[in-house]
Amino acid sequence: MHSSRLVSGAVIAASALVLVGCAATPPQLGIGPRAHSTTTIDKRTLESDAALTRLIADDRPGCSGAVGIRGDVVWAGATGLADLTAGTPVTTATRFDMASVSKQFTATAILMLQRDGALSLSDPVSTYVDGLPRWGTTVTLDALMHHTARVPDYWTVLDDDGIGFSDPADHGTILQAIRRLPRLSAGSGYEYSNSNYVLLAEVVARVSGMPLPQFLDERIFTPLGLDMVLAPSLVAPDVALSYDDAENFQPPGWTAYGAIGIFTTPAELVRWGDQYRDGDVIQDDFAVGAADEGTGEFYAAGMDIEVDGDLNHNGRFGGYTSTFTISADRETTIAVMCNGHAADRFGLDAALWEIWDPAEAATPAPTEEVAP
Repeated sequence: MHSSRLVSGAVIAASALVLVGCAATPPQLGIGPRAHSTTTIDKRTLESDAALTRLIADDRPGCSGAVGIRGDVVWAGATGLADLTAGTPVTTATRFDMASVSKQFTATAILMLQRDGALSLSDPVSTYVDGLPRWGTTVTLDALMHHTARVPDYWTVLDDDGIGFSDPADHGTILQAIRRLPRLSAGSGYEYSNSNYVLLAEVVARVSGMPLPQFLDERIFTPLGLDMVLAPSLVAPDVALSYDDAENFQPPGWTAYGAIGIFTTPAELVRWGDQYRDGDVIQDDFAVGAADEGTGEFYAAGMDIEVDGDLNHNGRFGGYTSTFTISADRETTIAVMCNGHAADRFGLDAALWEIWDPAEAATPAPTEEVAP
């Protein structure tokens, strides 16, 4: 459910603490803020509208996008259909599952509990999650957060059980599937796995005494005034339906949380992105122990730190796709969410970066996520 964005980047200042999986030290950044005149914003708004119309068809599963500068939403647009059968259009108020972009919120919850003194990233996961195989005593919370734990992805177990993507499998069922993984993947170092974040969600519940959806609402969403909810497979009139490559309705049946499942709009997501510039919830500890992915990128607390200093995470869960990027100077945030896997989220993302921050515009093709 993750891939690196078109642009790559490196980590902002990390603390001296080096945890599991950090095989190299990312460089420091020293980039100052940029000015954006009203005239420039008006011109870029028109260009963004044109790019959206050019790249996303209005009669197929659609996309919604937003651009934020220092936390202010300066552009939002949407086109396409949220429901093909009913002909319901995607609007800027349409909500989507942000898919793996959700991981940063789970990681942030863990860091908040560490700041509270309730846990340590060096703790073995078996301290908080019972019933795990022997590997639970050696895999740390740090390794889970940074994808160096080598815990195989849970979908492999569900596949062996004949549980398809649209078949019911709740959080407990998927947690049990992870408990049935007898051994870790061979080798060492970075290996992306959604199982890691399902386990971290369970850690939050055990330590805080409330399930992750409630924790995020009480500690992050409500205090920051964000219209977000963690509710996998949410059905509501303002929620876009999910469509596969052939534009067949693809309702997700898997409802484990931690790795996916936060529903919101791109505009709300870019408001959240300003936390990485000047926030109390996101602090410098998000980059501590970032794991070297072997590509020049580092995986921090649910966010990629790219070669040029950008922060990024992409997501895919069924037909829901997303891309979320913050510029190296932390001034500009762009989010795109779509409800059809074939919709050109990366093309729209690249066009928006070309318009709003040409210095950040990307050229290499992204790598697709591994997901149902």
